[in-house]
Amino acid sequence: MGMRPVFVLAMSAGLGCGLAGCNEGSGVDLGIEAASRPLMMLSVDGVGPLNATTPFNLVRIGQAFQDFNVTEETRFTEDEKYPVITVKQEVEPLLSINPDAREQNIFSIIVHDNKVGNGLGHRIGTRFADIYSYDHTERCVPGMEEWRGKVMCYAPHAHNILYLFEKPPGVDEAAASTDGVAPAPEKMADWMLGAIVWKSPRNRTQTASN
Repeated sequence: MGMRPVFVLAMSAGLGCGLAGCNEGSGVDLGIEAASRPLMMLSVDGVGPLNATTPFNLVRIGQAFQDFNVTEETRFTEDEKYPVITVKQEVEPLLSINPDAREQNIFSIIVHDNKVGNGLGHRIGTRFADIYSYDHTERCVPGMEEWRGKVMCYAPHAHNILYLFEKPPGVDEAAASTDGVAPAPEKMADWMLGAIVWKSPRNRTQTASN
């Protein structure tokens, strides 16, 4: 049986003010400012209203995202099929929600867009070298299956958040080839953060207790 990518890559603000006061002489367009605010936030505890206690259930997740398009899709990898719940703003993907092996709880959530804010401060599109220093990087592994050619690394100081890096344009496949090992940090300096994966701490607890 094939392994789903989420399992393969699991790895052993300021002060408030009155509206008139904010507008006067500030030169800030509040409509643009509001549009640039994240729709929800990612943290080690979860993504928006979703956390380790949220069941993998289309109705429950749909109730949590009533202003968004929430659908359940069937995806395939090798000889296995599995459900994924997606959250979109109109047609723009925001989240992909993956179940655990029993399809009862959330195993992981993939963040696709900067409309979901990152509590760690790193935005999708950020260079690898702007997240990690050369003398202190986190564990990285090459992607498999649908993430082949990409690299997954732990986010700094967060053991249940992972960053998916993509090679920059102009880097040929031979140079990006990992052969089962992630490229050295200096070779990934210009790789870009393409997506963020939150993993439920419940999975770590269950693994430790088994």
